[in-house]
Amino acid sequence: MIIANHHPQPPLDALFRECYYIHMVERSGRIPIIDDCCYDFVFFKEADGYFYYGPDQQAQPIGSTIFTIHQLQPPYRIEAAKSLTFFTIKVQPWANAHFFSEVRTSGIVDVSRLHPGLIPFCQDIFNAREEERFAMAEAWMQQVLAKLTPSMELVRAICETIYEKRGMVTVNELSEQFQRSRQYLGKVFKKEVLYSLKKFIITVRILDLVKYKAKHAEVSLTELSYDYGYFDQSHFINDFKKVCGVAPMEFFNNLPEFLLRHQ
Repeated sequence: MIIANHHPQPPLDALFRECYYIHMVERSGRIPIIDDCCYDFVFFKEADGYFYYGPDQQAQPIGSTIFTIHQLQPPYRIEAAKSLTFFTIKVQPWANAHFFSEVRTSGIVDVSRLHPGLIPFCQDIFNAREEERFAMAEAWMQQVLAKLTPSMELVRAICETIYEKRGMVTVNELSEQFQRSRQYLGKVFKKEVLYSLKKFIITVRILDLVKYKAKHAEVSLTELSYDYGYFDQSHFINDFKKVCGVAPMEFFNNLPEFLLRHQ
């Protein structure tokens, strides 16, 4: 497996969070994917595979070279016959609607016509040398870079606060900090992020916990759940399932290499 990632620098990081390249050869089975509430432009070289979602693992074929995932229920799995080669550009959560508001149907959605330059970029990126790919991605980002609206700026501040607190913050606390009502924050957040504020908070907390546990295998799940503010194990397990699709023990017993790329 080949994994390489890159975090754009200012001013590109105002809209883009990360880009990464993954190549797997003769990888058998279904590979888990976690929804982090950030939409992606996914460039799929082979354009031949299946995406599985939901508790019953419904299958949807992936025949698109450029796609995003929209409004599907976890857990997510992806499977290809032999090789699997992705280049992904992940947008910041407050830029989700900016780039993907025109997406209407749920599922694996072809977005090749959504923004200029995506099709030629996709054709070029897999022919480029490894050291060239991220520079090419930043060149495309520069072409579509736009100024954040006041609404996006507010949501950016909210998201950054949630990231800083590792998801251990309540909507009431955010309402007090930003001097806006819960209803207003919820409305503007959903408009820009396309996810509810509560779901985003839970997702950030669980993903931070997952990354910490991956680095500190000796820490028990019970201890870790307390450290992340869960004093009720059933509440912790329910939140974990909402994000990862399976119970914590099952997840960590089968932790895939792909999910460790952010360490």
